[in-house]
Amino acid sequence: MTELLGTWTLISCVSQRGDKERSTFGDPPAGQLQYTDDGRMSAFLMDPDWAAAGDPRADSFTQFFSYAGSWQREGDRVMHDILFASQPTRVGTRFVRLIVPVDDDTIELVTEPEVSKSGQTYVTRLRWKRVPAGK
Repeated sequence: MTELLGTWTLISCVSQRGDKERSTFGDPPAGQLQYTDDGRMSAFLMDPDWAAAGDPRADSFTQFFSYAGSWQREGDRVMHDILFASQPTRVGTRFVRLIVPVDDDTIELVTEPEVSKSGQTYVTRLRWKRVPAGK
């Protein structure tokens, strides 16, 4: 079982809607995910091009999104209970992610399938690489 504790850096984020895929938060994206042993977590996802442009407005699903709260693991799933978020409608919700080990220091967190207003099913795959201790 893959250990989640520690810090992870985002190396890819791909959203699939129906049969179409697209990178979100830049290509490559920027982001950090942290899991602490006392059950706290935080996640920051950002498009580096958006940050470089200096535009204070952001599309929360493609340019900047952050949240924090608590986490728990059940088998191959991790649950994020959101206490703080850059998008207020996400506060008080739960994100459930399937944990897919890629190699010793890389995981993919896959969102549960959701249906958009247009009726298309979408899933996002976020690939994270563990940051070595002390870095």
